[in-house]
Amino acid sequence: MKLAWLLLVPGLLYGCSAALPHGESRLVSRWSSFAEAKQAYDQVVAYQTRRQDLRALGFSPDSQPNVRILNHADLAERFLLVSANNPEELPEGLRECREKSADCDGYEVQQRQTRDRRYGNFFADIFNFKRKTEITGWEFTALLVLVDDVVVYKVWGGTPDIREYRDKTNPLGPLQGVGPDLVPRPSL
Repeated sequence: MKLAWLLLVPGLLYGCSAALPHGESRLVSRWSSFAEAKQAYDQVVAYQTRRQDLRALGFSPDSQPNVRILNHADLAERFLLVSANNPEELPEGLRECREKSADCDGYEVQQRQTRDRRYGNFFADIFNFKRKTEITGWEFTALLVLVDDVVVYKVWGGTPDIREYRDKTNPLGPLQGVGPDLVPRPSL
């Protein structure tokens, strides 16, 4: 009987850590990695790539969810096109956007995929004393400015390798935060 318990307890403890909550957060995207998104972005060439080409590359709201359409006012605010003291200091594509405001718009692409996994002591986590979470993933952003349906300016950024750790400690465990729920609220 002791042998059965000696075999059962380690199995339960290992199984308990696997039972901690985990999740995934991702925007629907044709790209499954930062490298894939960057590779598609690199195929966009200023003054050569047309609006219909962006559709095939995944940078158009017609072909990809979560692509934001920016009007001239959005672009002007973002790049300070209206208040630029010296327009010659702006990149050529943004100067052209400023001059042809009625024919200028843009696309903002924000793609990300993250996974969170809780780890640590199962009992401390499940009873809300201490929760440890590891978050991994990637995020890619791109901004494309078009004048007369041709890309005239592009810029990208992002985080190819997200690694974040969150530790949350509640000394009172499951009782933490219960106080406000027990105190009656004054009626108005």
